[in-house]
Amino acid sequence: MLSHSHEMAYIAKQALIARHAWPKIITFDCYGTLVQWPEALRAVFGSIVRSDTDVARFHEHFSEFHDQLIRESYQTYSQVLRRTLAATMDKWSLNGVAEAQEHLLHEIRAIPPYPDVVPVLRVLARNLRLAIISNTEDQLIAGTVRGLEVPFEVITAEQAKDYKPSHRLFAYAHERLCVSADNVLHVGAGYATDMVPAFELGLARIWINRRGERSEPSMPPSAELPDLSGMSASPDACGTMSGMVALGESGH
Repeated sequence: MLSHSHEMAYIAKQALIARHAWPKIITFDCYGTLVQWPEALRAVFGSIVRSDTDVARFHEHFSEFHDQLIRESYQTYSQVLRRTLAATMDKWSLNGVAEAQEHLLHEIRAIPPYPDVVPVLRVLARNLRLAIISNTEDQLIAGTVRGLEVPFEVITAEQAKDYKPSHRLFAYAHERLCVSADNVLHVGAGYATDMVPAFELGLARIWINRRGERSEPSMPPSAELPDLSGMSASPDACGTMSGMVALGESGH
């Protein structure tokens, strides 16, 4: 059994290891990772098409057009959403596009967080810098970030003039945040938009798999969690970032 002095020395050593082993910053995707983006979209789509089956199909078509548009020459996210909704409604031969566009943009200005999110962020914010890297524009995400209740450094596609999965947005974010890739842990729910570029850039990465999707074996995450609650251990309690990643991997 350790004497009191040895015990205190061991605790101090572990705390020192933790501070050096953990990342200097955790970057998060926002929509669908921290806040209820798919749920907000479906609520809007439910006012356009009535049945649950139609809402699901409409959402699929919306996502297809959306993913095409963010790969074109840069345009603001408001424009992307307007064009995406117009194209989807045209495919469904629906009227009232302008009204629906305004309704969509209004509803996504303050999207609520998932229930697991704010308690975890409060713990992480005690010891770590937290940032958001999001495919959005500054004025659209401001209200949503306020609802997260902790300080965030926010990097948007509007600032970088490019959208994930482009490496350019990540590079811009790391430059603005004054960090190198080996000091970053990236957390996201989007596989193609977050996990794939994070793998390609060599970032430590945690996939928040809220919908029980399948990962890509050739480009795996460092760890996978069903929500953020598995990240609630503080650096001093958990020890090292690799310890947290192992925790995530045990929950596959």
